[in-house]
Amino acid sequence: MAVGEDIWPLTGQGPSSKHFAAGELNVGVYEALVSLAPDYTVRPGLAERWEPVGPATWRFHLRPAVTFHDGRPFGADDVVWSWAREFLPRSVAGTLEKVVKVDDLTVDFVSTSPNLRLPEQLVHPEGPIVPKDSHNDSTPPIGTGPFKVVDYQPRRQVVVERFAGYWGAKARADRVTFRFMPDPEVRLEALRSGDVDMVTGLPREAAASVEADGRFVVVRASPGATQVLSFSATSPFGSDRPVRQAVSLALDRRRYVAEVLGGNGVPGRWTSPPAVLGPSASSVGPPTFDIARARQILDDAGWKPGPDGTRMNGQRRLAMVLIGGPAVPEAGMRLVAAQLKDVGIDVSVKKAFDIRTSEQNRDRGYDVELAMPNQNDANPAFLLASRTAPDADYSSLIAQSTTATSREEVQRAAAAMTEIVVNREFSVIPLASVFHVYGMRAGVELGEPHPSAINQTWVTLTAPR
Repeated sequence: MAVGEDIWPLTGQGPSSKHFAAGELNVGVYEALVSLAPDYTVRPGLAERWEPVGPATWRFHLRPAVTFHDGRPFGADDVVWSWAREFLPRSVAGTLEKVVKVDDLTVDFVSTSPNLRLPEQLVHPEGPIVPKDSHNDSTPPIGTGPFKVVDYQPRRQVVVERFAGYWGAKARADRVTFRFMPDPEVRLEALRSGDVDMVTGLPREAAASVEADGRFVVVRASPGATQVLSFSATSPFGSDRPVRQAVSLALDRRRYVAEVLGGNGVPGRWTSPPAVLGPSASSVGPPTFDIARARQILDDAGWKPGPDGTRMNGQRRLAMVLIGGPAVPEAGMRLVAAQLKDVGIDVSVKKAFDIRTSEQNRDRGYDVELAMPNQNDANPAFLLASRTAPDADYSSLIAQSTTATSREEVQRAAAAMTEIVVNREFSVIPLASVFHVYGMRAGVELGEPHPSAINQTWVTLTAPR
């Protein structure tokens, strides 16, 4: 299988590492207490069941007869040890006071304040359970998952084999080799030439041509990520609401989906997948595309066309730096720049093709970023509650999402937060909810891929007979 960039060398070494537990390539080595179902609800993992036992305490009952890849039995001591590490998800670790062993198969998670979302937050793959006194970077890596690592060569490949002692449904594949190929065009060529059986992150604009070739099959997951524009907190335009609104109005999202994604997505409306918002998704109005109105808003705000067409406000020039990382298409950035030029905004594009360069571009300063945040948490407010609250209404909704006793109430709060940032403040500008696209030679079967790419279920992968 050809996959993207090997991010693991960038996640540190020793206890701070996230080897095989983070990024869009989650190879099934480690497991968390609970997992994220394809409908974004919580399902049992290493914990069979859980319940609140106090205003700020959740009790988890662990699955018996689970063993690690080296034969050690899994139990409460491993959970307490694993959750004592500093690199765990900030959405949980920031409010977590302690994890306490009740008995060998029972643990309590105690928060600093009431948090009814905690079980939903524990699905994040950066919270895996490792054996006591080890870590994600131990050699060999030891988890409880359906696959065990048999070979890892940084930036070249990782090889996993089926773990015969796995407690759950056994993986269908005996052995899977993931070859790291950061360039999507290189991955595509590897598939067409027969060097690999399958590729992740198939270039969306190439999906139709791959499908037309009888040698291959294309599989699409339902939307789990959204390509969004967001303004830098240090950019002067980030605090200029008329500019933010004009940017939102100037973007033709249907054209973006058709031309950039080859139809492999839907026009942007939400910051999270609509499935996680449930029925409340319909309460968020679709952003408007209106070039004339965008120009009028800029005129009224004092941004007048200059000699070269770029707008000026006194001595200030309406010129922005747009950055994007390896997960977003350069063609999308170019289309955004072209559409903003139509209303008098000059945009310089800085596309990064690896994570290190992407971080450098962020450090050097920018105005707006095209990113693709992934819903890898069962909490409907996950991608919204971590944002800086623009007003008291938003702060109130964050608090409400934490203490809500029903999922429907959280979904209503998350939808209201989406309406504020997308259609009232224009601080987040969704362009498209995208399909994760996989290409494979005929005979390879993936089953139903998870919409949240970081929660891969490679156990369903089968090779041709």
